Amino acid sequence: MISYRFLETVWTLTILSVLAIAVWSLTGCTGVQCVKPIISIERPILPETQASEFRCVDGEKCEQLQITSEVYRSLRLRDLLLHQYAEQLELTVRELAEVPK
Repeated sequence: MISYRFLETVWTLTILSVLAIAVWSLTGCTGVQCVKPIISIERPILPETQASEFRCVDGEKCEQLQITSEVYRSLRLRDLLLHQYAEQLELTVRELAEVPK
């Protein structure tokens, strides 16, 4: 007759084996390697604006600033380049995540 201790050991080993297989399959230990794409996105070269190019219109309070048209164009170009960069990054992320636009 088979002893109780032997049956207990067999059942324990069986349960541990099933648990080990379940954990192994859930953790993703497979032979397929994860391929990460190489992404190369150039950062835009933004125009610099010095603080000395801004002038206060209303004296000491300095709630309003006055700028020249050249400084305005520089700031506008900076804003445009940043928006284009953000759109390029968004498209790249959508392509990698395979999300439709």
